[in-house]
Amino acid sequence: MISESNNILITKLTQGDAKAFEVLFKLYYTKLTLFSNRFVNDLSIAEEIVADVFALLWEKGHEVAFSTSVSSYLFKMVQNRSLNYLKHQKIENLYVAYLERNNLFDEVRSAVESGYEEKELALQIKAAINTLPEKCREIFVLSRFSDMKYKEIASKLNISPKTVERQVSIALEKLRQTLKHVTYLFF
Repeated sequence: MISESNNILITKLTQGDAKAFEVLFKLYYTKLTLFSNRFVNDLSIAEEIVADVFALLWEKGHEVAFSTSVSSYLFKMVQNRSLNYLKHQKIENLYVAYLERNNLFDEVRSAVESGYEEKELALQIKAAINTLPEKCREIFVLSRFSDMKYKEIASKLNISPKTVERQVSIALEKLRQTLKHVTYLFF
């Protein structure tokens, strides 16, 4: 049940009232930042996550249908954003570990000498992986960055090994197309 004061804030927020937004910001910013910090363990990242949530709330507040309290809604948004951040960090860390394990940093360095900067190249590859369909990306990451066998992936995701093989092939082909200027490095 939404309280009367929350109801007024919600109504004003959905009408684009800056004062209502400011009240919410002052009321929840510190609490949400500390909450996010429990997940990400980095105060500056937590502040960014909360700032993003408030920016989204300001931009899309008129579209939000609040079925719970504002507090529950904000905490859930921050929790989801924090968990997404951790998921992306895990993928990035797996990628770096993969490069290290397979001694590919030397090849990346030679690419840098050809005009690429390491960070830019890593961002291009990460962006290309992020364009894959969700299930395809998950299978590819497990296959390439977690060094799981097709049978292990199939068992973990309750799918057939043939589906895993097909999804990895699709991922590799899409990545080859997206990264055709650097494919000799990784695929």
